[in-house]
Amino acid sequence: MPYFATEDNCRLYYEVRGQGQPVVFIHGWSVNRHFFKKQIPAFAKTYQVVSYDLRGHGDSDRPETGLYLSRFAKDLHELLDYLAVKKVIIVAWSMGVQIVWDYISQYGCDNIAKLVLIDMTPKVVADAEDHWEYTMYPAYTRKAGLAFLNDIAVDWYAVAEKFAPAIFFRGPAQEEIPWVLDMVKRNTVHVMVNMWLAMLMSDYRDVMEKITVPCLLTYGTCQSSKMPKTEEWLQAHIKGSEVAAFNGGHIHFLQDPDHFNDVVLNFLAK
Repeated sequence: MPYFATEDNCRLYYEVRGQGQPVVFIHGWSVNRHFFKKQIPAFAKTYQVVSYDLRGHGDSDRPETGLYLSRFAKDLHELLDYLAVKKVIIVAWSMGVQIVWDYISQYGCDNIAKLVLIDMTPKVVADAEDHWEYTMYPAYTRKAGLAFLNDIAVDWYAVAEKFAPAIFFRGPAQEEIPWVLDMVKRNTVHVMVNMWLAMLMSDYRDVMEKITVPCLLTYGTCQSSKMPKTEEWLQAHIKGSEVAAFNGGHIHFLQDPDHFNDVVLNFLAK
């Protein structure tokens, strides 16, 4: 099994398929590389596809340390160096998008060719001092976020039971929910708590002007707690970015995979 050890000795599981320009898939909070199961075979026909499990997720190590977004971004940087891939295309979802923004804040866009950013906001919570409107959920506050952290710590399985169907909303592919729930329940509570806290504390709004490569923003039309208005804000602040909508919720790439694959592949071919 292919593992890469980071400089702080955390083993990350990764897979490489296909040949061509590298495309790196980055999953989100509480999930793993398998969530791109309907993208990887299609993309590997034309590209060299790299998928990996974030630290604390999937088949990667679950350390007690390094559970914060800037470390996850450094993990990505070290993995790209290890694989010696250049001018990569990055497809990131949810917390994976925040990892990309943190990567850009540290390393810039020099080794990035294009970005596909799936359904994420640059600031998860609202603060009274700046009246931020584009939160993860409507009027999502730090108090609400801390209450959710408590729920995770008290009963992760109960949280997972609600989380799995919520990311589908009322869109297609409901038959995938039991599989998603099984994947999500495999997580470790300390990782889930640390990474939700990391997202609550994040603010990447100032990174948007640093994105200097073509960028596609995607969202689902079936559920839009933060979209499309957040997408409109992102498009206004990421120069030259494009927006695409799909039939589904937060996990629309799994719910509307053929359309998603076609749109993204066409964007990459430009």
